[in-house]
Amino acid sequence: MHETRGEELPPGLFQARPEHRPATNEEWNERLNFYACWMSVAVSDALYECLMALRQAAPNLPNDIVRNLALKAYSDEEYASAVKEVLCIWLHLEAMDQGGDKTDQWLLTFLRLAFSASDHLIPEPEALTVMHSYEDFGDVVSLSRAAAARTCRALGFGDFSPGFSAAVERVFLKTSPQRQQILQEALTLPLETMRTRPLP
Repeated sequence: MHETRGEELPPGLFQARPEHRPATNEEWNERLNFYACWMSVAVSDALYECLMALRQAAPNLPNDIVRNLALKAYSDEEYASAVKEVLCIWLHLEAMDQGGDKTDQWLLTFLRLAFSASDHLIPEPEALTVMHSYEDFGDVVSLSRAAAARTCRALGFGDFSPGFSAAVERVFLKTSPQRQQILQEALTLPLETMRTRPLP
């Protein structure tokens, strides 16, 4: 678990501080909705990029079964389920980046509410069901590998999911700057700016 704080955080990581806490219930709700929505969009975009890279690599894969799976179409249900899987892990990783058990209570509450809000954005699978499906992984790499394999199963790769998971691991291991930027914007942008920013 990432327990460094303040100035000790690696470059590029945003550290939420007490002054970033929303001052009113109205501001709290607006910032929470902004955060949950933009995290979902970012997850979808990051996953899409990985799947497009997998399609491009398909001709170099070892056999027709694997090549065809790399080129498969995804149903709305498959893709939404995969996005939900990634989103839940992103929110968990964000809590770890912000200090894990040492994170300020208000920020833990903010992240937990975003976790609950994910069920309104993507009802299935339920967020708690997703998280209860994971064992107590001791490090980010192990968690990310397990999450990548589960994401591949959600996408319909079946027994080939472990083999495809390496292509999806980067969604968990290489996207901290994206997660950090969204949290920073959600907690620091002027409310008027947030209200006028359309989702892509």
